[in-house]
Amino acid sequence: MNKQIFIDFDNTIVNSTKAYCDLYNFVYKDHPNFKPAKWYEVEEYGFSDQCPLAKNNVTNMFADPYFFEKLEFMCGNTKEVLLKLSEKYELHITSIGSYMNIHYKSKWIYENLPFIKNFEFISTEVNKPDKSIINMSNGIHIDDVDSNLLSTNADFKIIYGDIYKWNKDSKYNRCYNWTDIENLL
Repeated sequence: MNKQIFIDFDNTIVNSTKAYCDLYNFVYKDHPNFKPAKWYEVEEYGFSDQCPLAKNNVTNMFADPYFFEKLEFMCGNTKEVLLKLSEKYELHITSIGSYMNIHYKSKWIYENLPFIKNFEFISTEVNKPDKSIINMSNGIHIDDVDSNLLSTNADFKIIYGDIYKWNKDSKYNRCYNWTDIENLL
């Protein structure tokens, strides 16, 4: 069997921060306290710094069909690099979400990444919301959240993306884009 790579979905394969801010701007634009959210200025894990009006609606926002209509790959070559990696590795997408978020996420993956057949979804409604329940032994784990990397038994771990509060102290190899990942692997 090929070596396995376990890849986080949100903010690793796709730019969920941008999609979330786009949805926030659409939903709350008529609210009297609305200020447009700028995805590239998000510093807080729950987006509360840019999307304060949605602080009690985060789960529903991530399960809104509009969110998935707005999803874009993290960078221009994400899909191409994933396709190349799928020829050498067994790819798994791992993600945490509500039932509806997982439903729409599955559909998005099916339509946009049909060559990836393995998914490990963790429901926030039933499971411990971390990735420790996924057996990643002898595998590679790529994630933008340091605590997700810490919780797994993967042999090799890569922290993905820019430096944020939730990953700034990571001790793992950092890749800022999918070209970095391709070169590292």
